[in-house]
Amino acid sequence: MSNKANKGSFRIISGKYKGRKFEFLPSSDLRPTPDRLRETLFNWLGQVIDRKTCLDLFSGTGSLGLESLSRGAQKVTFVEKNFEHFDKLKGYLKKLGTIEDISIINKDVLAWLDEANDEFDLIFVDPPFYEQLAEKVLLKIKTKSLLAKSGNIYLEVEKDLDLSFLENNWEVIKETNSGKKQYLLLKEK
Repeated sequence: MSNKANKGSFRIISGKYKGRKFEFLPSSDLRPTPDRLRETLFNWLGQVIDRKTCLDLFSGTGSLGLESLSRGAQKVTFVEKNFEHFDKLKGYLKKLGTIEDISIINKDVLAWLDEANDEFDLIFVDPPFYEQLAEKVLLKIKTKSLLAKSGNIYLEVEKDLDLSFLENNWEVIKETNSGKKQYLLLKEK
């Protein structure tokens, strides 16, 4: 019996690494952003990725950061607490043969944000669902001024999450939902 039946996969949609496929072992805390929704996100962003710095928080498979890298991001920083996911992501990067424009950090996102000082043009925030992390992460990003003035945040959260915490600091530029998830593109007010 093949072990392939127990694996999930994702592919890079566009750019330098277009068509490259990556396999992962499904787990309850791993939800790679589906191809169709990644395509929607990058259509929202247009050409904004080229030569930009990106931060992929709660990286998991790293599909968002890898897609950014493929589309010309200058630098991508991945932060993933789970060592198995972190190790698998390192393997993906080695498979691509590119690590010079990459930082990959195996650490709790909130702890890492406490130490972070760099500014990013695009920040992906895809926290585990039902752990009330989105508000805490966005507050740290705002407080530490980690988002560049013309930067954007992509937020992927559970559909039933109360988003009233966005009202004072964040403007929703685009949004959509699918199944049990909602997807938002934000900018600072």
